[in-house]
Amino acid sequence: MRLRWLGVAGWELSFDGHRLLIDPYLTRQPYTDAAGKADMTRKLRVNHRIIDWVLREHLTSAPEFILLTHGHWDHLADVPHLLDHPAWRDREINILGTETHLHLLTAMGVPGTGRPHRLVAVSGEEVLRHPLQSSERPTRPDFTIEVVRSLHSQLGGYGFDPYGTLTAPPARPRSLGDLVEGGTLGYQVTVGDRLSVMFLSGSANFAARAVTGATPDVLVLGASGHAAVHDYFERAVDTLGRPPVIVPSHHDDLVTALDDPTLHDTVNRRVVDRLQQVIGADGRVLDPRHLEPVEL
Repeated sequence: MRLRWLGVAGWELSFDGHRLLIDPYLTRQPYTDAAGKADMTRKLRVNHRIIDWVLREHLTSAPEFILLTHGHWDHLADVPHLLDHPAWRDREINILGTETHLHLLTAMGVPGTGRPHRLVAVSGEEVLRHPLQSSERPTRPDFTIEVVRSLHSQLGGYGFDPYGTLTAPPARPRSLGDLVEGGTLGYQVTVGDRLSVMFLSGSANFAARAVTGATPDVLVLGASGHAAVHDYFERAVDTLGRPPVIVPSHHDDLVTALDDPTLHDTVNRRVVDRLQQVIGADGRVLDPRHLEPVEL
């Protein structure tokens, strides 16, 4: 099993010929004004050059699933362009997200005329198997995906922006602020009796009661914007049974290009040290490098 960081909160999990993507955002556009404050009026951009390069050199096969943690631009904005890429557009890809996430994708043209992609609404507590159960005889799945309810980080004090939910597709999103959170999810992918990987990777917060009792082998944990979240790292690690492997997520600068040689210098490695202090001798914390696969 291999885990590959795509930057921000994006991940690829691959094993036995299967591939799943979580929050694949590759464009990494600027999102602040001249004073360094987040500017949600900025127009959405797509870096087609980087998308072409990553799909050619790193994500060389289409995924079976794309798992969305929430609707903000640095998680969802590239998904329509990935699904319409010549390398993927004719492949059947299942996209999991809340009702809001799927309304946003619909407004952005997904699945697209004649495309075989499938939008799947989830809200938490679903346990999905792949492949589907045979009607002829019971079979064990190659893997399962458990959807868990989660929470968004608290940024700049209490709360976050842009927030909101949708009950129908809006006008086509044009700015960063048009992509609202729409509920936050986590996912646990379990491969038989071999390994379970919990992705609480999209934000630095979690719903403790929703994941109590889960004991993943690997925890991919969001690490940005938790100043208002009490004992975030400690509670997450303890609630999930002190996982033997922890991988920080969402701890780079969001904007430096994936092919920039200085990219790895933008990673907040203090997060790695802090998580290692929290887990102590009970486990190890990985220090992922962008686009480089890690064996689990």
